[in-house]
Amino acid sequence: MTARRTPKAKQTAEVKAVRRVVPRLTARERQVLNLVANGYTSREIGEKLGISPRTAETHRVNIGRRLGIRNVAQMVRYAIENDLSPVTKRSR
Repeated sequence: MTARRTPKAKQTAEVKAVRRVVPRLTARERQVLNLVANGYTSREIGEKLGISPRTAETHRVNIGRRLGIRNVAQMVRYAIENDLSPVTKRSR
């Protein structure tokens, strides 16, 4: 005897499959991604978040690895497409 899937069960399975495909970023990685998308350098990100520029760069590399992104332009595009980059006021 085979169990039949109800439409709700099928929808739930599809939602779970989508969640597995989208990589999860840590809160700090989302902060760094937001700042990268708003044009900040690793040095500026470090100053703004109170971390070293090297740590900011490490976060950028980790974001790229998780998302399969090779450059800043793709990172910005990902942030915009996923509503992760609210425009911040930039002070220099």
